Amino acid sequence: MFGKTLKNFSVNFFSPNPRGTFSGGETVSGEISFELTQDTKIQNISMALKGKAKVSWAVRRGGKRRVVSAKVELFNLKSYVLQIQNDEIVLKQGIHVYPFSCQIPHGDFPSSFVAKANGRISYKVIFGIHRSWHVAKEFESEFKFESHVASDPELLMPMSAANSRTICGLWCTSGSISMVVRLERKGYAPGDIIKISAEIGNGSSRSIVPKAALVQKQIFYTLTRSRNRVLPNILVCTMGQAVKPNISDFYLELTLAIPDDAPLSIANCEILEVEYVVMVTLLMKGCSSLETLFPIVLWGTPLH
Repeated sequence: MFGKTLKNFSVNFFSPNPRGTFSGGETVSGEISFELTQDTKIQNISMALKGKAKVSWAVRRGGKRRVVSAKVELFNLKSYVLQIQNDEIVLKQGIHVYPFSCQIPHGDFPSSFVAKANGRISYKVIFGIHRSWHVAKEFESEFKFESHVASDPELLMPMSAANSRTICGLWCTSGSISMVVRLERKGYAPGDIIKISAEIGNGSSRSIVPKAALVQKQIFYTLTRSRNRVLPNILVCTMGQAVKPNISDFYLELTLAIPDDAPLSIANCEILEVEYVVMVTLLMKGCSSLETLFPIVLWGTPLH
């Protein structure tokens, strides 16, 4: 019956920044609104601020399928939007609007994350409307949490790596291939452009094709970390101009556009991690590829 009496419950968050995110130590505030189709007695309107992480995946052993899972509660705070001491209040028919606020604890909590099937880090507010001798009517709304990254000069420093190999096989005559690759920095944000410069040498008899890719790796753990599941995923890749045989000094620039909705790096959760690597590869037909790897960090707004 109460489901017909209470209609159009909604939550409006007052975000502290244009990204619509909250971080540790900040206050989650906003307004709730709902409509009553008749006068209604209530005891209180409760509020719970929760953060949790959970993972699960299927394994097969001896022909049987079982699910491995783990979950961690990050915090669970309770308060009231409307509290009546030892009594009830009659809310009149019509639309009701109430402000709410609750401070997120200070702490190193991981950023919000949603995997397609295996894991999730979520932050939500749960509102409960309580009446005497009735089960509370609950509504929940999720908000986006962004973990602050402390200012680290290393994230702003340029990176470089080199790799080379002598080629000798059935499909190409002897010679060496090499590359020296540079990135502007280690730290990026979703939507940024990764600029890659490379000096390539091709002393073989075949053309080589440079390729750059941004690889995301999701790692899910049990609580004891005795088991894990790793899911790599290429978010974006690009191919460069082919380098002809017997060229000793070929300069190349490549760019990778980080997706706007790419999750931030996560290294501060005991059951879930998200890592990123920029992989630059030299591809040659009939021979194994040559690679350089650059671990990078995707962050939001750092604390200075």
